[in-house]
Parts: sequence; structure tokens; C-alpha cells
Amino acid sequence: MSLANARRDMLVLGILIAAVMMLIWNGSEFFQRLAFADRDLGPGLKVASVALTLNVALILFGWRRYVDLQHESEARREGEARAALIASTDGMTGLLNRKGFADRGEELRRGAAEAGQPVVIFSLQLNRFKAINDRHGYDVGDKVLRMIASALEQAVQPGHLVARLAGDEFAVAMAADKDQPAIVEQLGERLLRSVTRPFEVDGRLVQIGAFLGIASSAPADGQIPDFLRRADIALDRAKNARSARPVWFDEGMERALIMHSEIEQGIRYGLDHGQFIPFFEPQVDLLTGDIIGFEVLARWEHPLSGLVEPDRFIPVAEEHGLIGRLSEQVILAALTQAAAWDPSIKISVNISPTQLADSWLAQRIVRLLAEAGFPAERLVVEITESSLFADLDLARTIVTSLKNQGVRLALDDFGTGFSSLAHLRSLPFDVIKIDRSFVSTIVNDRESAAIVRAVSTLADAIGVPVTVEGIEDAATHAALAGYGCAVGQGWYFGKPMSGDQAAALLRSRREKPGDAPPKSRESRRTA
Repeated sequence: MSLANARRDMLVLGILIAAVMMLIWNGSEFFQRLAFADRDLGPGLKVASVALTLNVALILFGWRRYVDLQHESEARREGEARAALIASTDGMTGLLNRKGFADRGEELRRGAAEAGQPVVIFSLQLNRFKAINDRHGYDVGDKVLRMIASALEQAVQPGHLVARLAGDEFAVAMAADKDQPAIVEQLGERLLRSVTRPFEVDGRLVQIGAFLGIASSAPADGQIPDFLRRADIALDRAKNARSARPVWFDEGMERALIMHSEIEQGIRYGLDHGQFIPFFEPQVDLLTGDIIGFEVLARWEHPLSGLVEPDRFIPVAEEHGLIGRLSEQVILAALTQAAAWDPSIKISVNISPTQLADSWLAQRIVRLLAEAGFPAERLVVEITESSLFADLDLARTIVTSLKNQGVRLALDDFGTGFSSLAHLRSLPFDVIKIDRSFVSTIVNDRESAAIVRAVSTLADAIGVPVTVEGIEDAATHAALAGYGCAVGQGWYFGKPMSGDQAAALLRSRREKPGDAPPKSRESRRTA
């Protein structure tokens, strides 16, 4: 209770005590007078006595109730103040939370508007913080968060707002001087340095990284949540670019994000309505020119944009966990179409790193073979070297299971990984595919030619045939055939085509055997 409230209550109490004393004094005179009155007034005396007693009791009761109400009101106000503080404060660090940041930030924005200043938001996220919890425990992680909160508070100036939004995400808001934009950049650098320096926790040094996005907007552009959203977009760009410097928001980032979201929604709709179809790129025997198989490539038959190349939707599908469903849909369609083709034609399909992390992948592929009525020995599953690093034991289990079903396996993008020879020795691959980055420069680059020649010699020594991709001209074709490469693919032999076109090509080849490969075509984009 405040001093003013105490003084007020004492004054009221004094007045009430004086009133009671006057009643008692007057009552005593009244009783004295009645004592000498006629005894017949006895009932009147009793009535007056009861009335006096009731008045005194009512006054005392009213005073007690008044005091109780004052205490209840004060407790309610204190409780509301505590609740408001808890609702706007992060319990772990004592910083503002998301709600407190929005509320206090709105006050900051209004003040900046009156002064004609822009509002700047810094969105910061820690990097590798989960590793601290996993390695040292959550107690150490909590201490690190509190240290980082303290470091951020020390890095800013009075009047700046600092908040922990969630987990390892923090934010800072300030009203900037539009005549000194360098101050904002300097503060961003200082914030990053403050949280990425080593922290000593329980006798051990702990150091983590961080990414920072910055958004600067005029006060009339929106509210604090709008500014924070833009700073978050810049933060995502910093994370994707692995940038150790602050990244500023620009309108192009927001447009790209909107397009990304539209592609994601389009993929989900397309999967439900069968818009993803297989295209087939011919694989040719480099010595005879015969088509021995096709590599399956995904295409999106978009109702408005037409045929969409995979480089526009595959990364989005992988990011949002849709690549497995998309891949299975395309593979099933490809196997269903190819089941009626020449039995000697093999079909190669690519497996993404995300799919290789699925312990049920082998069973899913076997189910697709059964649904399409496609023989397992005609299927070649291509796995990139880089996808093997995540979990080599799981990859070995999947590969072995597929081999037991009769499926052939190809090691894709050979030469771009870190332990290619170890993979060849430990995993039962049937084919080695040399990455197109070596093939495209083989004619003019001695190093690329030496690498392809060495890989071909190695593959021949261990009895594994080599497939090369990216053949664009006759010179490259002749060089690769001379190195002993068995199979090649690229636009020199034919562009990726629909299932109907591939079937027609196979029929024409049977009708006209011995045709030479077509002449050189223009360089193509990666399919």
C-alpha cells in the first residue's frame, strides 16, 4: 500500500473514531438523564440503547469493509501489473517477449513518427545452438541464452528495445537517425560480434554463430509486426547464403518469397491432380549408337505456365518435404509407360537425399514396381555421392535391400564427393555415372580429360561400367568412346521427351537399325 493511501486511511479512521466517541459521549449523557426519569420510560431506554449500539456497530463494520475493499483494490492493481509484466517479458532472460516487443515497439514507432525518424528492426537467430543443448545439456543452454541476452543489452543504446522472440531468436528495435545510416550498420555488426564471441559456462568455453537481418521502414509503412516480418525475410536470406554479415531487406526478397509460396501451393495442388509427369532422356551405347535405356526426369504440366523445368520446383518440393510424394508419382507413371516397351530397355530414376533418409525407401520402390508391373532387373536407381554422407549405414541397408530385389544401382555425380573409392568398395553399385561438370569441358580441358580417363580405367579394373552425361557434340562423343566409357546421354542423342515420344523413337529405331546419332545440338541447361 502506498504512503498516500495510508495517510488517507488514517484520516478516515480518525474521523470515524471521533464520530464514535461523540456518540458514546452523547449516549452517556442520555443514559444519565434517563436514570432520573420515570421508571415507566424503561422500554424507551432500551430502544435508545439498542439504537446506539447498532449505530456504533454499523460504523465499525463500514470502516472494516472500507479497509478490506481498499486492500482488495490495491492487490488487484498489483496483480494486474504483475500479469502485464509477465505477459510482456521473457521468463528465461528477462527481455521483452514477442507481445512486449510489439507493444513497446508501437510506442517507439509513434515517437519516431513524431520526430520524423525511421524505425529499424534487427532480427537475429543463433546458429548451432541446438548442438549446445545436445552436447552440454539444457541447463548450459539456458545459461548461454541468458549470457547472450545480457550481451545484446550491453551492445545497444538507451531507448533501444531488446527481445527474445522464441527459442534462439532475438530482435532489437530502434528509432534511427536518417542522416546517419552508418550507425545502423555498425549496430548490426556489434550485435553479431556480441553473440558470437566465446562464452565461459561452468568452466568451459562455448561459441556459436548467428545470422542477422535488418529492415528499415518509415513509421507510416505499417506496424512493428510488419517491420519484424521484413527483417525475418532478410534473416532467412542471410541463413540461406550462410552470411556472417548483416543482410538488409529489399522488396525483391518479398516478391521471391511470395513466388516461393505460390510454387509450394501449386505443387500441392499439382500432386493432387496428376500434373507431374515423367520425361525420358535417351541413354545410348557409345560404340553402337543403340538406345539401351532412358533416365526419368520430372516435368510439371502447369495449367497456366505450361511445361515447367525441374530446377524451378524440385528445390521447393525438397524444402517442404514433398519430394518423396512427387518422386513416387513420377516414377510410377514412368514405369507404367515403360512396362510395354522393349524388354531390353532399362529405366533410370533419381533418388533425392531426403528419400534416402527414409528407412522404408526400398519397400516403397518395390511397391511401385508391383503396381506398374515393371521387372526389377530393368530398373536402375541412381544415388548421388553427397546423399550418402548423412547416414551411410542406412544407405547401405537400403542399397542392399534393393539389390536383393534385383534392382540395379548407379552412383551418380561420381567425382564430386569426398570418398568416392570408399563408396565403390563398401556399396554394391552396378554403374558409375561421371558428373557432367567433367564431361562438358573434356575437349578443351586436359584436367577434365585426365579425370574422365582415370575414372574409366578404375571402373574397368573393378568391372563396373561407366555412364557419362552432358554429351553435347560429336567431338565429346568420340573422345568418351575412346576412353572406354560404355554409355552416354545428352542432347547430342536427343532431348528429354514425353513417354509417347520415347515409345515412337524406339519404334523408329527398330524399323531403321544402324542410324547414326544426330548432329550436334546447342548447349542445354541441366535437366
